[in-house]
Amino acid sequence: MTGTVLHLVMGPDEHGVVRCARELASATASPVISDLEQLPLDSAIHVHFTDRLFGRTAEAAADAFVAFAQRHRAPITVTMHDVPQASDGHAFEARKKCYRRVADCAAAVIVSSMHERLLLDEVLDGGDDVRVIPLPIGRAEPRTEDRVAPRQVVGVLGFVYPGKGHEEVLDAMTSLDTDVDFLSIGSASPGHESMIDELGRAAEQLGRSFTSTGFVPDAELNEILRSIAIPVAFHRHVSASGSINSWIAAGRRPLVPRGRYVEEMETNSPGALWIHENSVEGLASAMAEALRHPDRTWQNRDVVTYPTLEQAAVLYRALFDEQCSPTADQLPDGRWVVPGNRWDLAEPVDRDPRVSVVIPYFRQQRQLEFVLTALTLQSYPASLLQVIVADDGSPEAPDVDGFRTALDITVVRQDDLGFRAAAVRNLGASVADGEVLCFLDADTVPEPGYIAESVRLSGAVPDALTVGRRRHADLTGWSAADVAGWFGGKSSAPPELSEPEWLRDGYSRSRDLLDADRRSYRYIISAVMSCSRQLFCEIGGFDETFVGYGGEDWDFAHRAYDAGAVLAHLPRAVAWHDGPEWAERTGGDRERKNLEALMLSSRITDPAARTHGLVYAVPEILVVVDSAGHSSASLLATVGSVLRERDCAVWIDGPDAASLREQWGDVDPRIHLGRPADTGGSHIVVHVRGLVLFGDHALRLMLASGADRMTVDVGGSGVVEWRSSRSTARAARWADALDRDPLAVAGDLFGHMHRTAVEFGISTGEHQPNLSW
Repeated sequence: MTGTVLHLVMGPDEHGVVRCARELASATASPVISDLEQLPLDSAIHVHFTDRLFGRTAEAAADAFVAFAQRHRAPITVTMHDVPQASDGHAFEARKKCYRRVADCAAAVIVSSMHERLLLDEVLDGGDDVRVIPLPIGRAEPRTEDRVAPRQVVGVLGFVYPGKGHEEVLDAMTSLDTDVDFLSIGSASPGHESMIDELGRAAEQLGRSFTSTGFVPDAELNEILRSIAIPVAFHRHVSASGSINSWIAAGRRPLVPRGRYVEEMETNSPGALWIHENSVEGLASAMAEALRHPDRTWQNRDVVTYPTLEQAAVLYRALFDEQCSPTADQLPDGRWVVPGNRWDLAEPVDRDPRVSVVIPYFRQQRQLEFVLTALTLQSYPASLLQVIVADDGSPEAPDVDGFRTALDITVVRQDDLGFRAAAVRNLGASVADGEVLCFLDADTVPEPGYIAESVRLSGAVPDALTVGRRRHADLTGWSAADVAGWFGGKSSAPPELSEPEWLRDGYSRSRDLLDADRRSYRYIISAVMSCSRQLFCEIGGFDETFVGYGGEDWDFAHRAYDAGAVLAHLPRAVAWHDGPEWAERTGGDRERKNLEALMLSSRITDPAARTHGLVYAVPEILVVVDSAGHSSASLLATVGSVLRERDCAVWIDGPDAASLREQWGDVDPRIHLGRPADTGGSHIVVHVRGLVLFGDHALRLMLASGADRMTVDVGGSGVVEWRSSRSTARAARWADALDRDPLAVAGDLFGHMHRTAVEFGISTGEHQPNLSW
């Protein structure tokens, strides 16, 4: 339904919510309607809602929204802004009722931060589909050395109203030794016009000047934001802040008080904010420091903010696409091939595949007995279970004889050459005969329904890579008989330990990985992982060069995702780890994670894992340039523009490619001739035909679009074809079974985006610069 969802945008153009709504409507190619009476009753509607734009009171706003929603016959999705919170004072209860009534009318509710989602949990009574799509941040303008020197002014951006922090900024200014004036950038919020005069009088008493710009047109805003000395956003009850984003987009690093929302922004956009203690004294200290070190109030060039407008639009388009009721393709054997990561579209399959449970083991006899005992209690048919204990070189072989009557058990062993979890899991999988592989650590005890729940999706979706829920318990002093009594309901459960918060949050934010993206490999842990044996073999199993603790599961999951795997978290597939989470056992996991990051950076084409400025053997983007129609100079210009993106390699293809390339002499080693035999692990493959020049950030902007398949018409003969390895691999896997062309299958499963060159800074290369001197 992308492009057919209408955006209902109410209110004046200068309002921040209205501006945000119009930007997102444009980025998602959605028509805008501003009159409730003109809404087509049969069209899907997206609404950017704040009570202040829909009525004079919260109750009137809810009445207006509910009235149109009751007439509407198509889905309504809502982005809620200015979420109610206790600091609203006497208005809090009325606003809570208003937002609850609006949410009751919506097919899905979107908020702009996890902070807002937590606030909304206090407003709604659960059960609502609430998603987080952060406010987009514009690209920071480059800082020019010849800019006008900032004025000795403290600037606060946005509507003037109680809680925006203007009074506190004035208080903080009293402690500054230097004469600094106060500029309020924006007009007063309706009903609070008197605050402008009040702030002026208060400033006068302090011997400072106070000026209000009133409304500032977009064309003039950045110039003002870049002209002052101290950018401040001292909001007292922020929910999500467009004004903070505007400071960042203007290249400034605003002073902001520490708090839940600010810390969330810092996580998404590290280094973009100047964070100080949440007090007037903390603000005063930061302001004084800003006067001493003005360079710190400007964005560093290496700061990467999230999300861009394009990234936010991708998330909205994905939401709108759901309203189209996408369907899965059924294979001849009854299983399903699903679009994107939509495992929820696969209907249950009435079949029980054979399952091979692979258990890596090293000197864990007592814990292994717990696991084997639990496997004898599974609700899944024992006749369909193969249990493989893969020993990583223990001095003595695991003793499984007591379980052979109940379980089909195979033991395989490898030499003790260090901690080789990747190799020993591969060894176990190599003797598996099950359709589904279920990896289960020897210290992780599955509940009776674990296998059945794990197989439910893996048996229905052959591309599925699933992760169960790993809970933690203290099994000190327990025996296998105690485990049997626990799961049989004859004895009490062991003391439960805490689960890793980062995993819980990741699964919650992604709706159990239904909203997985290319960074979701971090939430796949091999201790409770399942997939089809076919998928495991196609991916190539675990990378056996991993020796030591950690990293091999993230590497496997990353390669699986790029090979078209469908990621899913199965919260009802529960297994209990004996003991606390690793970080709790060691007092922290920073050192381990640092080591993992170093190991993974050469293998995983994730920009967050590649922060050292190096060039890697496996590039994130692989570009194939067709040499047809090029001269040596124009081909060099095209290739050179591509290689402005560091994490990239170029292959030049065509009958005259070698002769054209030879004229350049010894140049960049990232340039190759011919076509690559395979993608080699690159995330994106780009085909370029004709005379094309890429701007400095073109490929990075195309990545930010989130598109798996995209065509960009450059003009003249220039065309850029963008393909994710994920979409290509899954389409190739099932094209024959679906009896369709691979390109058609890829388009059906992942969509196909058509975009204009100007959006990405791509231009025709027909007029090349003169290369002579």
